[in-house]
Amino acid sequence: MSRDDLLDTLDETLANSRRSGRDRRSGKPSNYGGPERRHAADRRVIRDRRGGADRRRQLRRKEDQEAFQQRIEEGNLTLEEIEFVRAIDRYKRKFNRPFPTWSEVLAVVKELGYTKDSLG
Repeated sequence: MSRDDLLDTLDETLANSRRSGRDRRSGKPSNYGGPERRHAADRRVIRDRRGGADRRRQLRRKEDQEAFQQRIEEGNLTLEEIEFVRAIDRYKRKFNRPFPTWSEVLAVVKELGYTKDSLG
């Protein structure tokens, strides 16, 4: 196959491209001559799926609060533990951090007034 034949074949292939509308890369109209198979009515509606995650997070938070309250009522937690858990919870809500790093936990502990000397 000669170079000219190869270029003609390439031009025909590009002319019969299956794309419709504008070429995505160049912005020029494509050479597709077939029927448009995509219609606006056929397109699916995109749903925001974050609503389900938010709902699950709220449900889990409610369950955690109920379990925490039950442990308090049963006397399974000391006042210091309750203070610590509530301080961590306040930190998580204030800074929107569901999983604080250990450095952040240490900062909360220091904010509560604990020092290395007070533990020993």
